[in-house]
Amino acid sequence: MIKEIKINDKKILEKLSVIEEKIFPESFYSYETLKNMSLDKNYKILIFDEDIKGYLILHDSYDIYEIMKIAVKQEYRNQKIGKKLLDYYIENFDKNLFLEVRENNQIARKFYENLGFLQVGKRKNYYNNGENAILMLLEKN
Repeated sequence: MIKEIKINDKKILEKLSVIEEKIFPESFYSYETLKNMSLDKNYKILIFDEDIKGYLILHDSYDIYEIMKIAVKQEYRNQKIGKKLLDYYIENFDKNLFLEVRENNQIARKFYENLGFLQVGKRKNYYNNGENAILMLLEKN
């Protein structure tokens, strides 16, 4: 059900870039960006089934993985797909996991807290609209 894209899989990356643009219209994760990530050993792209109901993009920052993006298609939300993607990470990777989330995104923050993430900091005025970013960490070691 969960697959890691290991190389430039054009068909999957094209689907992924369309989904990314639909969910995040202002995203800079273009097809080319995603292709480059798939070729870079420091990135992991996990997809939830071939239809890509959801996906998780991770960056290996030497001693920690950072969630660059996690998303689930609108029609598949509330089916625990995001949780399954993160559970896959928890079961298969041994580095701590870091992320930043919008301060006012209470649903996402609660989701991460329920998985064991702890707030470890804040970046003031981080987003274009002046909103703060909450820094969260899931310790694995």
